Amino acid sequence: MDTINKILGVCATILISIIVFFIGVKKKNEGIPNYLYKVYLNGNTIGLIENKQDLLDLIDKEQVEIKEKYNVDKVYPPSGLDIRDVVTYDTNISDVNNVYETIKNNEPFTINGYTVTINYKEVINEEDNTTTKKDPVTLNVLKKDDFVDGFYNTIAAFVGSEVLDKYKNNTQLEVLETGSTVDNVYWNEDIKIKKSYISTDDYIYTNSSDISKYLLFGTLEEGTKYTVRDGDDIKTIASNNNLNVDEFLVANPSFTSENVLLTTGQVVNTTLINPIVEIVYEEEKIEDVEVPYETVYEDDKETYVGNNQVLQEGENGETRVTEKIQYINGEIQGLYITNKTELVPPVNKIIKRGTKVSSSSYEFYNVGFSNDTWSWPTITPYVITSRFAWRWGKMHQGIDISGCGYGSPIFVVGDGVVVETGYHSSMGNYVYVAHGNDYYTIYMHLASIKVTAGQNLSRGATVGTMGSTGFSTGTHLHLGVTIGYPFKGGTFLDPCGSIFSC
Repeated sequence: MDTINKILGVCATILISIIVFFIGVKKKNEGIPNYLYKVYLNGNTIGLIENKQDLLDLIDKEQVEIKEKYNVDKVYPPSGLDIRDVVTYDTNISDVNNVYETIKNNEPFTINGYTVTINYKEVINEEDNTTTKKDPVTLNVLKKDDFVDGFYNTIAAFVGSEVLDKYKNNTQLEVLETGSTVDNVYWNEDIKIKKSYISTDDYIYTNSSDISKYLLFGTLEEGTKYTVRDGDDIKTIASNNNLNVDEFLVANPSFTSENVLLTTGQVVNTTLINPIVEIVYEEEKIEDVEVPYETVYEDDKETYVGNNQVLQEGENGETRVTEKIQYINGEIQGLYITNKTELVPPVNKIIKRGTKVSSSSYEFYNVGFSNDTWSWPTITPYVITSRFAWRWGKMHQGIDISGCGYGSPIFVVGDGVVVETGYHSSMGNYVYVAHGNDYYTIYMHLASIKVTAGQNLSRGATVGTMGSTGFSTGTHLHLGVTIGYPFKGGTFLDPCGSIFSC
């Protein structure tokens, strides 16, 4: 009996196992996992689809407008779209069209292009030794070649197309007597170009002209225009629109010089440039510069003051100088004379000057003025690197004299009294001198000051040394002339014309 019970028990166990097995197989067959794709947009699940490529093809197929606008063959998903392979028992599969609509309604699609990042260097403030750094500028461009061409056109606007092409192609001619050659061209920013998917919601540059316009003016907005009238010339138009001639030529690169003749009705660009990059080019220039004669006085104690006699007329000389010049965005930042050869020596003008004082009152610095009252403030040779003209949208109220070298002496241009010395963040070390008749001269950016307020000076006395203090574009002297006290109601005059012929 026991044996029969044992046999029946074994058979029951086997039967139960078989039933459980088949039930399990049935359940398993009913829940086979699926290989699907889960779609995320900005980290949020928006659907479960069977075929990833179907969604990508649908995105590309439907974006006809984008393809036509940018002239591209393919459109890509938004940057925040993520499609992941999943193995799941979930059977709630989304319609690919619904997923597409969700994407379309929430995020912009992308196209293949390039991201250009312009990184700036730190700038050191010499006054407090702090540093500042501009935020990077990013441009989205459709084609890399467009940026390369646009950037090249930007450089050419400052250097000149013909000069730049010769430099690039190594076809510059050797300078035998006078002339110039470009030694180097570069830019101060770190520029990176990276292939990327660009959102169609962002502005995308599609041509080199817009790129060069933005790099020159800092905007794509329409600038100011001027229609040429009868009698207009480039110099007059530039001055009337707060530009100097060089800035005008950069804004209108089709003009090669200020001597280009304009036609009535011609439209020119009078927008002030605001470059995004600093284009640097270095030039070696050989030129013949005029060396002004000096006026030498021979004092005559027997002749009354005001009675002068010219013993010898002066004649200007000429010197051939070799200059190393650095330009940043078309403006001279540094000029150094590396060689000089005297071609024609200057001949001093000699004047016999009466020094006998009459019974009437007289102060030495209140004498009358003539062309012989003034003498040049630097050693020779020199180069005027910036004139009395508009610069960066503001009037440059003086002239910049360069080429004499750091630490070279600066001379007072006429008899007078030092009325103020000091330091200013823009002017650097400065000296004001009163010359009588309400004339004042200003000497800026000095490396050192050699006079004190209240000191009487004779023409040609040293007031300081040439430097680059304050807001300065390299080693130079900024010379200013005013009628009335400087920056306190005084009117600025052009030194070239008011006291000098230069």
